[in-house]
Amino acid sequence: MTAPVASPAGAGLTHRDKILAFVGILTVLFLSSLNMTVVGSAMPRVISDLGGFHLYAWAFTAYSLATTITVPIVGTISDRYGRRPLILLGIVVFAVGSVLLGFVQSMGQLIALRALQGIGGGTLMAMSFTAIADLFTPIERGRYQGYTGAVWGISSVVGPLVGGFLTDHLGWRSVFFVNVPFALLALYFVGRFFRMPAPTGPRTHRHFDALGALLLAGAVITLTLALSWGGGTYAWGSARILGLLAGTLVLGGWYVWHSRHQEQPILNLRLLRDPAISLASLAGFLTSAGMYAAILYLPLYMQGVRGSSASGSGLALTPLMFGLIVTSTLSGQIVSRTGRYKILIVGGALVATAALLLSTTLGTTTPLWMAVGLMVLLGLGLGPVNSQLTLAVQNAAPRDQLGSATSGNQFFRQIGGTLAVSLFGALVNAQLAQNLAAKLPPEAARLPVPVQDAIANPNVLSSPQATGQLEAALARLGHADLVAPILTALRGVMAGAIDHVFLIAGLLVAVAFLVTVLMPERPLVGRKAGVRVEGEGRGQQAAATD
Repeated sequence: MTAPVASPAGAGLTHRDKILAFVGILTVLFLSSLNMTVVGSAMPRVISDLGGFHLYAWAFTAYSLATTITVPIVGTISDRYGRRPLILLGIVVFAVGSVLLGFVQSMGQLIALRALQGIGGGTLMAMSFTAIADLFTPIERGRYQGYTGAVWGISSVVGPLVGGFLTDHLGWRSVFFVNVPFALLALYFVGRFFRMPAPTGPRTHRHFDALGALLLAGAVITLTLALSWGGGTYAWGSARILGLLAGTLVLGGWYVWHSRHQEQPILNLRLLRDPAISLASLAGFLTSAGMYAAILYLPLYMQGVRGSSASGSGLALTPLMFGLIVTSTLSGQIVSRTGRYKILIVGGALVATAALLLSTTLGTTTPLWMAVGLMVLLGLGLGPVNSQLTLAVQNAAPRDQLGSATSGNQFFRQIGGTLAVSLFGALVNAQLAQNLAAKLPPEAARLPVPVQDAIANPNVLSSPQATGQLEAALARLGHADLVAPILTALRGVMAGAIDHVFLIAGLLVAVAFLVTVLMPERPLVGRKAGVRVEGEGRGQQAAATD
């Protein structure tokens, strides 16, 4: 069956309207990305007030889980009904969840509302990148996708500062209300200027794959639970973890079989037959490891190994985000002028690999300028990779499946990030367990078991309260002289564990580099190329064939 040609990018909109609509999309993206960073600064205070420290991780897991499930579902729905209704709905859901979070009274309410907020955030994240393809031709998209990387970088720097300031001066509840003005601004710009023709053709009349959505959600939930609980709450070899992993395989396999028989599956795996899409998705999956290694463990290195304050360690990501903002923006400009994007992706992956491998030399005596320089280098590499991989996927996808293709790429990146977090956490814990005893003074082995447990807790390096409790316990036992050598040993072992994280991340991004070398590059078309676009990707020269 041959589908009719989709409307050209930005059809019916003046240049001014497209730019104002894009401002709305950037506001939406800023809203969803800011939330991920601003809440982190307030969460320790939230847990302190509400209690339930054992549920601390679920405040983040609930949001991440809801987002991961939502992304492919709304991507497919948007190909049927258009992006605008879903963006507006996502803004409302996200804002309502944020306001309600400001009034929570228990951890159970917090977790449930974080999940609700995650549904809105996942919708906004998925639709932000796809909406750019609706507004601009392929040759124009490189520039505007670059701006999205800059917005994400800015929010990553501003978020912790805003969250910390509001928590300290107005209380943690104010952190959730900061989303409301941005939500109202996004509602105005998107509602007023983002007015695209409704999708037409056979795909808009196909039924929603409810069973596929349930199977995919089930596979994501079981995988996330296994990775969240494994090695911590339960042993990796326990029946519960093995059962969850088995459930992931069964549900995932069932989804793969089921999706092959659906005309419009939730996560369209048939798109992966195109090497440009499959290789770009694999590269995004792998490079997520490099991003999460830096975001999670650079602050830990600065605070735990170098002894920086909490606020100082939060600012440690600023150099990385500076590099990311610069190359995200510049790469977009270069793509729009030259029509070439692969060389930027390949070069960025190579630079990111080098930065991560060089970061394995970070230690207790590494000069601060070197650590900062490596993070700038890593940001310079990740900038074009993050923004232009999305362009590569959109340029290869049929126009009537842009939502499904773009959200699929984001889905694989999020799964890659989830796996990376679990892998790195297990690696750090294993390194501490294996190496700490050999580095400690001999007298530490004769201390009472509760004191030994306190020494083995990495929080001693980052929590002044935990450090003070350990010092007091050692003083009571007459071993106050052991405090300094114990902390020195802990810092050395922690530095070695973090170096291993950067090594594994560097190897994964090195594989991503090889993948991007193999990735085919499709010509970008549009006004600047002198070509009138009637349908992009495989439908540039003809209508998409179903």
